[in-house]
Amino acid sequence: MTVFLRSRSLMRGIFHHHQGEHVVSDAKGGTGSKSSCFITHSPSTADWDEESSRSSNDDTQPVLRRNDEALPPIIDDCTELEHSRRVEIAESHGFTYDEAKGVEAIMNALTSHERLHLADDNMPLRHYRAEKGNLDEAIRKIKCTLKWREEFCVEDIKRCFDKDVDDASPAKRGELNRLAQVIAHENETGKIYCRGYDKEGRAILYLTPGKENSTDEWNNMRHLVYHLERAIACTRRTSGREKVCIVIGYQGFKLTNAPPMSTVKHTLTILQGHYPERMYRAYICDPPLVFRSFWSVIKHFVRPATLDKIAFCTGKEGKALFEQDFDTSTTERQAGGTQRLREFVSTEFLYDTPFDHTFDEHRE
Repeated sequence: MTVFLRSRSLMRGIFHHHQGEHVVSDAKGGTGSKSSCFITHSPSTADWDEESSRSSNDDTQPVLRRNDEALPPIIDDCTELEHSRRVEIAESHGFTYDEAKGVEAIMNALTSHERLHLADDNMPLRHYRAEKGNLDEAIRKIKCTLKWREEFCVEDIKRCFDKDVDDASPAKRGELNRLAQVIAHENETGKIYCRGYDKEGRAILYLTPGKENSTDEWNNMRHLVYHLERAIACTRRTSGREKVCIVIGYQGFKLTNAPPMSTVKHTLTILQGHYPERMYRAYICDPPLVFRSFWSVIKHFVRPATLDKIAFCTGKEGKALFEQDFDTSTTERQAGGTQRLREFVSTEFLYDTPFDHTFDEHRE
């Protein structure tokens, strides 16, 4: 069996900041021609501060963010080929693909409350890219995601293990403690956690379905969202990138471990609908024969753009892909790891490791 990649676009180049412009580099680190794919910042959340402060209808607190001055500059993970495809798809549907104008239009369509609760300044751009220039759909979906983030209490999920919650009321502390207990229970078997980075500084999120220990769909989703947000934070701190790697290992997997279809659909809704342009690649490692039946059903719910980023990794070609993307001396065995790593300790990861650090990451 071999590696199956629907698209090689992510293997052809990555973007780095270079003298204020994005320059494409090949796999060997050399630079090529300047790309037409770039991030143009329309008014950021900071630009709306004065207007937002005048809003008398919004008594909620904005999203708490780490000081950007302490973070590396954002590096665009969009490749030239991906950009060309978006332009082509947009034009085939009668849309003009212009990221700068698209982002500005999205920001203008948001209320002051919504602007205050953007996950980050590039959230509008990710939604515009995901909808291939369909501005109406990008606006509809980003509004849907902002509403979901608030209703699903994403910010509370992110900080439920924080030791410093002095700003929280006793009732809020109780809510945070209950969330922490839910996530700690879901994480007891180590079925999901962040460990290490790929060669470009994207956090690696390990999923092991064979270690499933819960049948509660909503708690499973809270657990998933916690780790997605954590992988994003680790990547942002380490490299300035916006995408993460997902490694799915099927050791010990049986069809009895397969989640209900409602859970599968809920997972895909979150990944594809609320975290667009966040996954660099998903590596499905040594899937057993029984997985084929499961995959034949769920693949119909996976969007083409997501399918393009899925690699089935087995045998020598799977090993070669891992060695291309990862330092395999630091990865788990399921991701081609060559060294025996320290066993995952859930309590250490959740309670004693900073949110923007992966498990076992060296800290100075």
